Amino acid sequence: MLGIDSVSAYRRPFHLYPLFQIPLMFLGLFLVLAALFWLLGLGRPPVAVAIALDLSNSTYGDRFNAPGSVLESEIQAVNAYLDRNTPELLRQPNQVKVLGFAGVVRPLTEEFANNSEEVKEDLENALRRPGLEKSVIPGSTDLSRAINAGTDALSSREECRELLLVTDGQGDVSPTAIADATLNRVKLNSIVIGADAPALALAAVGTGGKYVSGNVNDLEQLFSNRFFGRFNSNLKWLIFWLACAWVALMWTLVLPFDRIILQGWRQMPMDMAGKIALGNAYFWTGLTPIIVWRIYKMLDLALPFLSQC
Repeated sequence: MLGIDSVSAYRRPFHLYPLFQIPLMFLGLFLVLAALFWLLGLGRPPVAVAIALDLSNSTYGDRFNAPGSVLESEIQAVNAYLDRNTPELLRQPNQVKVLGFAGVVRPLTEEFANNSEEVKEDLENALRRPGLEKSVIPGSTDLSRAINAGTDALSSREECRELLLVTDGQGDVSPTAIADATLNRVKLNSIVIGADAPALALAAVGTGGKYVSGNVNDLEQLFSNRFFGRFNSNLKWLIFWLACAWVALMWTLVLPFDRIILQGWRQMPMDMAGKIALGNAYFWTGLTPIIVWRIYKMLDLALPFLSQC
């Protein structure tokens, strides 16, 4: 009867077995897909963004859109966002519409457009429009009205719907405005300059958006990096393909783990080593989806294949 050493001598190298080769092929495939999605930006969602700017007189003082005012910083931040919203960076540039609000809401660009230069030109022309500052009733800040106007504008869009509101004021947000935004799948994102605005923070949480309280000097960075990156992220796909690669890696390592570590180094019997190696692969196959689900929930990401947003 042959001993264990004799049996081992006649076994084929582990890299010749399908149990090693097939997972290795899937591992390579998933890593290539992760690299392509990362390098080419594949999987980024189509996005429509309504930007609501606070035009109340607290944002500019005695002169509308005065140099150095909060309002001027708001406009510069919008332009910084539009500078990144180009075909060079995005396969599908965002559809953007700009609104101005105080006591009432006025459109600063008429339609959604993905041509950044056209949006900039329309915005500049609107800001030069005579009587604009008075037409928005600059002495008050109606956040609910601004949210409703943004929701109405986005409700007919087929893309992922993002409302980005920037204000230096505080006020109440009606539950109806939040409910309408949620019903129309509009995410409310807010930038509050100065003090916190708890009502907007709750509205952001309720609609799946993001709330930031910051300094006026941070507006350009928040618009062009944080929110632009958030709206156009394909992170959910990167996490998905890397998780698939991790599971494939665990199955690829079954035979090396069995032969080299357990039987070779730890001198375990063949049957016990095989069970442990397979058990490790099954363990990670079951645990990885749970970990990924928790990451998606923590980062507020939709599941791949089920939602484009």
